[in-house]
Amino acid sequence: MDFFESLPEPPPPPEPRPAQPRPVWMKPVAALPAVMAENAVIIRDERLAISIGGLSAYPNGFELSIHIRVRSDENLIDPFGHRRRRDYVRNSGSNQVNDPEQNLRIGILFADGRRAASNQNRHLPLDSEPNPDTLVMLPSHGGGSGTSWDMTHWIYPLPPPGPLTIVISWLAQDVTEIRHELDGSKIRAAAEQAIQLWPEPHLGG
Repeated sequence: MDFFESLPEPPPPPEPRPAQPRPVWMKPVAALPAVMAENAVIIRDERLAISIGGLSAYPNGFELSIHIRVRSDENLIDPFGHRRRRDYVRNSGSNQVNDPEQNLRIGILFADGRRAASNQNRHLPLDSEPNPDTLVMLPSHGGGSGTSWDMTHWIYPLPPPGPLTIVISWLAQDVTEIRHELDGSKIRAAAEQAIQLWPEPHLGG
């Protein structure tokens, strides 16, 4: 008997799961955003600079880009603490266990009081539907090393009319809390210029 013919038949493949609709809080993949020139330097001193590098408005939310630059004598590993490594703490000059409160934190405050931060909702399940009052903020893409980092965050939903406040804290760099306001009405107006090319695809479809 041939070797392969003596092996048992493999089990049949599992039945394919029906494709699921994309959660409403996800960034669209079938839409072109309207890009806003919201460049603003929020923090700048002799050793550190943090700026907003633009904003992309989609039909259901927006992306916010943050740019971080530090002097070459700083030993910056990961300002957001995503890598869960030992961070450099400037005040002591030595490595310490990563403390989330010491990391760079970006917060968003809507005019109606809803708020979210960059260190929350990082692992929101794909099948979850947030409460209508929930503000979702998720890291979208970016990275860096050494003295230069660029990170984009996805925020859902679109803000209500009124001020949209960006809050920045980085205790490891002696930044306790700095705020910068954007106009939520302008973001909503820009979102109306976003182009939905075709219906959003289903997950797994």
